[in-house]
Amino acid sequence: MFLAVILLTCTSYEAFAQTYNAAFYELFFGRQPSARAEAMGRSLATITGDPVSYYYNPAGMASLKGLNLNAGFAGPYYLLDDAYYDYFGGSYNIKKYGTVGLSSDYFNWGIDVNPVSEFGDPTGESYEPHVTNYRMTLASEVIKDFFVGVNLNLLSPDQITDSYTVGNEKGEDKDVFYFDLGVIKSFNIQSGKLNHKINMGSSLINVNSAKYSGVDEAQADRLPVIFRLGASYDLLIDDKSISSKLKSYNILANLEYEDLFNSKYYGGVHTGLEFTFLEILSLRGGYYSQKLNDYGYSENYKDNLSEFTYGFGLNVPVMQLSDSKVPLQIKLDFVSLKQPTYITTTDDWENFHVYTVIINWIF
Repeated sequence: MFLAVILLTCTSYEAFAQTYNAAFYELFFGRQPSARAEAMGRSLATITGDPVSYYYNPAGMASLKGLNLNAGFAGPYYLLDDAYYDYFGGSYNIKKYGTVGLSSDYFNWGIDVNPVSEFGDPTGESYEPHVTNYRMTLASEVIKDFFVGVNLNLLSPDQITDSYTVGNEKGEDKDVFYFDLGVIKSFNIQSGKLNHKINMGSSLINVNSAKYSGVDEAQADRLPVIFRLGASYDLLIDDKSISSKLKSYNILANLEYEDLFNSKYYGGVHTGLEFTFLEILSLRGGYYSQKLNDYGYSENYKDNLSEFTYGFGLNVPVMQLSDSKVPLQIKLDFVSLKQPTYITTTDDWENFHVYTVIINWIF
């Protein structure tokens, strides 16, 4: 029934889609809050047990255990050398009920703006435009191996000063509420030392098709309505001859299709691969393709953005690596990739970096 709600909502969007004109593009399609996802072709919508899955599919948080704290940092952003992203989150799994999480995504353009009045006179003010997305996530395993989740979001921009006016209307940043839905179904097959898990998942971001208005309500901009659909295959090889405490090998592959129901642009295909040895070292790679909109600005704009991605992760399972009974895991994920170019005339952007730290207290 939950999946039917998503599908019916998707059908309705096809019937009366509103145009998305890249409002807050940097927050929705810029740097990823998860270095793991960034390395795996910007995809994480069908993977369970990752505390940063709230950004892609809230249902992925339903299988978390204990207390999880996560933080992510990313930058720079093209010519804005001082622009940066901060991501913070925390979640707690209440046994028999599910997971409750709180998180925030923050993007700062890293520039000082000195606004002028409608008559062109300096106002004497100075500020740094930024935007924050606050989120509460509720996720649960409603029946065995079937996970559902919902995000309640509050988008809070700060990019217009009180002195900014258009005609008789005064500029004012207004908070925007929107919510997301997600489902994941897992199939587990045990065969000796091999454990196969197949996930199928879907999510819909901005179900209520919320819009943002800084000055003129009649010309408010829609936030993107993002639909994700995909599958993943997880192969676990547990050979006790290698380690009696740690799982030997883990191979994860995923494929996702992404579409915007209020735009014919920005959708595409995302795929990733991850190999983990002894639960400690993870090597990742991926590829994604995204359709672009040049808005008629220049013939030098690309029609599609296609990039290969890669990165690695380290996990420190304290209890398994020592005689300690402290059920603690510390994960560090990192990527350093060349910033993708949207135009054909320039391809010399410096690398951007994403760091993600996850602390998991299992109990």
